[in-house]
Amino acid sequence: MFTGLIIISLFCCLQNSDAQQYDVTFKSLLQEMTDRTVMTRKPEFPYKALQSSSYNRAAVTPDDPVGWFANGDQGFDLRKETNNGKQESVLMECDGPGVLTRIWTPFFYKDFDNREGPDILIYLDGEEEPSIRTNMIRLLTGESFAPPPFAVYTCRAGDLYLPISFGKSCKVSVEGDSFFYIINYRAYSPEVKVETFQPEFMERYQAVLTQTGKELTDPTPFTKGKKVSFSKSVSSRQTEAIPLPKGTSAIRHMTFKLSAENVPQALRSTVLEIVFDDKSTVWCPLGDFFGNVNAVDPYKTWVREVHPDGTMVCRWIMPYRKSGEIRIHNLSTFSVKLESEIVVSPWKWTDDTYYFHANWWTDEPYMANPVRDMTFVEVKGEGIHVGDNFVVLNPLPWWWGEGDEKIYVDDDFDRRFPSHFGTGTEDYYGWAGGVHPTREDEFSTPFLANIRVGGETRGFTGENPHTRGYNICTRSRSLDAIPFNQRFKLDMEAFNFSSGPDAILQYALTSFWYGSMEAEHNRPPMVEAASGPVPQIEDLEKITQTNNFRIKNAIELEDIYPLLASDGLIRKVQAMDNEKSDSKWSMAKQLSVEAVKVKDYVSFRFGEQYHPKKVLLYLTTSPVSAKLNIYINEKLIAESWDAYSNKIECRELDLGLQQPMNNTFELRVEVAGKNEKSSGYHFGLDCILFKDN
Repeated sequence: MFTGLIIISLFCCLQNSDAQQYDVTFKSLLQEMTDRTVMTRKPEFPYKALQSSSYNRAAVTPDDPVGWFANGDQGFDLRKETNNGKQESVLMECDGPGVLTRIWTPFFYKDFDNREGPDILIYLDGEEEPSIRTNMIRLLTGESFAPPPFAVYTCRAGDLYLPISFGKSCKVSVEGDSFFYIINYRAYSPEVKVETFQPEFMERYQAVLTQTGKELTDPTPFTKGKKVSFSKSVSSRQTEAIPLPKGTSAIRHMTFKLSAENVPQALRSTVLEIVFDDKSTVWCPLGDFFGNVNAVDPYKTWVREVHPDGTMVCRWIMPYRKSGEIRIHNLSTFSVKLESEIVVSPWKWTDDTYYFHANWWTDEPYMANPVRDMTFVEVKGEGIHVGDNFVVLNPLPWWWGEGDEKIYVDDDFDRRFPSHFGTGTEDYYGWAGGVHPTREDEFSTPFLANIRVGGETRGFTGENPHTRGYNICTRSRSLDAIPFNQRFKLDMEAFNFSSGPDAILQYALTSFWYGSMEAEHNRPPMVEAASGPVPQIEDLEKITQTNNFRIKNAIELEDIYPLLASDGLIRKVQAMDNEKSDSKWSMAKQLSVEAVKVKDYVSFRFGEQYHPKKVLLYLTTSPVSAKLNIYINEKLIAESWDAYSNKIECRELDLGLQQPMNNTFELRVEVAGKNEKSSGYHFGLDCILFKDN
């Protein structure tokens, strides 16, 4: 027995000795995941937060809007390799110490009915054989060695948050072809010593994994500090202040509950402002801060949650050096009753301590075109980005977006390209497309929540409102937090998947970050926007009302960028006179294409197509029109279709039931020749309509 104790003691000493040689270990990363104090200061061991994804490589420079906003963000990777006689697609590679902090992929592979997908291979420290080899979809949805909540199924997607650390290098690949993927990782400075992950860690650190998982899913309330309570009616256009204890302290826990005659408006017009050491660092509508806009929508994440009764909870730590004050601004036309409890405790201030910030931005509604980048926030100075909310009001029962995130950190500004370039808004927030979402797609996980999915039935007579109404996503960060030393900017593309005169969206964006006292940002208080009525579908419909004839749900080809086109083609938007013609063009305009020879072509790509569709193409016949070959996904559907006519008319061409390829339809219209009576190789394209079978 004594001998056994000696052996055990010696083993423990060896374990401790091994642990001491590392700055970052698997155990320390697990503990960091639930340590809220870490993000309140500059990282102890410097690292860059980086991302690798399947974004469309046509995006090279913001000076080229066609490529910069290219969709079809699938199947792109770093390179192909052959290992052990099998092809692999390399998704991510890092030379030096680091940690994989998040991996995302859909729960299907290429075809929506393929739920198996390829194996993922993770090579650590230059080893020829992968340290981890398992099915990618099962790994990311919690059905492999990483259990929930470290790997979770969200909605048609999986998210892996288990830290996979490496001391020298890391390469991630999949067997065969890549699909959609996003990989976030830390790249540490070379001098940082990082313990390399080993599969047996899952058993060795089972107790730590269990404790971390429990804390992520059921966070422990902080109760040791001083409670500051507030319960009062705040009159219209008035401000109430909640002073916090003097001296070096930190907010550890906050709860708020609103009561008002108009709760939707109160959520937007009741503004939370927090002033630390005489500097306002938080200015945000209370509802937007908690991801509740126009309604109370319950959810639960590691840092924030909203209860069914409307109680809003925040667990971010907010240090201050000398003084703090919470101000509640009621910008509405009616009184609001607010109940609040803030827990404050003493804090040890250091030169590396950061202040908490929350900023809010909105704008006029955006039509589908032109596509643009919206900025959550741009910061000059030093800090860490820790989360954001995305709100979009959609008047249509269709999919509202395809916008990619573009995150610039420090040197990214000089090279004019982000180190984080994503694959779609829903992917950034941890879920995926595949079908038109409904309210059944709402979910909460420790770091991600699809808080609200449309479902607005007022004034709607269709079968399912899908995303009609408010859609709200939120993401908070732990190991995937993004430090910056000089400058930071988070952009998201306002990319409406729909097209046409009623494709209009209203956005509101909230960003959460920590920063030094000297850090400055570009988001001043938007008092007028918070004071005004909460935007509703009816407001958007008033903007889009038009007397023009239109083909409902069609995609206007004159409004979108072609995928490819022959050199020398002249393309222009041409107004068409619907009053003087026997036929009508949707929205009274078309894409006029002046070709010069046989084989000249133009092509378009339409993504997020997961099911067979009947395809209807609307073209123009005229005395100068050519004969056309029309392809869908490189398959010739209509051969030498003669667009010549002595009359200028819009014609419907039924291309039949078509099967998407890799979840897209690609349309190619090519000059095949010309009628002997035609005087040119021109052709006109009005719109295209994809109808459910």
